[in-house]
Amino acid sequence: YVGTNAFEPRSQIEGRGERRVQFIHLPPRCTIRIFNLRGELVRRIDHDSVISDGAEWWDLRTEEQQDVAAGVYIFHVEAPGIGEHIGKFALIK
Repeated sequence: YVGTNAFEPRSQIEGRGERRVQFIHLPPRCTIRIFNLRGELVRRIDHDSVISDGAEWWDLRTEEQQDVAAGVYIFHVEAPGIGEHIGKFALIK
């Protein structure tokens, strides 16, 4: 799953908050690939941690460290010996 901490329990929201999303329920070792709708690879994240509780953050930057645009993205999680999962999410600015 992919998510942010979009809920703000305060009566007044200050600033934009951190620019990042979190992948959760990941196996200890996997590769996350994020693509735009044209099928171009935006970012590759190698997740390798048994202590992260199955979570990995993405800073919403491309491989070239550029900020990504708002839009729909496809993610592909591949875990050797376990399998793969494909999903999509939207970034709204």
